[in-house]
Amino acid sequence: MEKINKLYKNTYLIISTITVLMILLVFKKTYYGLYNLKLSELKNTEQIIANVVYIIFAITTSLSFFIKHKPDSLEEFTKYLKLALIGLGTIIVYKITPILELAILYYSRIDVSKMSITAKTIFLIICETSIMLIIILINRNKLKENIKRIKHDYNKHFSKCLKYYILALIIMIISNLIINKLTGSIAANEETIRTTFNKAPVYIFFSAVVFAPFVEEMVFRNSIKNIIKNKKTFIIISGLIFGGAHIIGNITTIYDVLYIIPYGAPGIILAYMLAKTDNIFLPMGIHFLHNGLLMTLQLIPLFLK
Repeated sequence: MEKINKLYKNTYLIISTITVLMILLVFKKTYYGLYNLKLSELKNTEQIIANVVYIIFAITTSLSFFIKHKPDSLEEFTKYLKLALIGLGTIIVYKITPILELAILYYSRIDVSKMSITAKTIFLIICETSIMLIIILINRNKLKENIKRIKHDYNKHFSKCLKYYILALIIMIISNLIINKLTGSIAANEETIRTTFNKAPVYIFFSAVVFAPFVEEMVFRNSIKNIIKNKKTFIIISGLIFGGAHIIGNITTIYDVLYIIPYGAPGIILAYMLAKTDNIFLPMGIHFLHNGLLMTLQLIPLFLK
């Protein structure tokens, strides 16, 4: 029986390692896109070097995955695979949100240019609520478990989490002030939010205060924690991905890359909270508090007009 379990474990491990390698190779263009790098614009030698470097990275990562999980028992590895697949599924659902919205509009033959702000707001809120419900369904067991412990965990950890949040807030404010001084402008992501807020405040408030805290914590924290077992690695990767996600597509100068600091700092702190408490509702609550305060501050001028 032990030999059979070992055979099963090794089979699962080999298939999983090959899958990791294939996923990394498929997302090669996305990786280069993070740096606004187009291989077609490089010389032949540079293209070869860039491709070789990425392939080495993909193979090394896959081998690290294999070595990391080699000592696991069949039970440990299948449990990990289940969690990793739940995490991956959640990330995929999050990534298809824009595609879902466009597909509904396309097949419904709705002309977006003729939709009123109210109609657009209702449509987007329905789409984002649907995504939240799907994510809840995928992660229902973990969420149920966390809800049962929520009162105990909040009483035990909330004051510490609040201190961590204040630290992240200080880092955000100071780094933003320095970067703004260097660039003479605010982050493109922040500028987009402010512009959209002036046009559709109800949608932005819902998206920032309800949708973002829930979905981003489920994706950037809970899902990545499911995939990356090592706590320190998870905290760093989660923070960097969270910070990078807020600046990708908005990098026009070298200074724009620096905005990963004010966005990455809270990402790291929120990941640390999850690693410490193992309850997603702790970082989610802090995230909700942060976004709620920011949106409320932007709402006040609208009521004073």
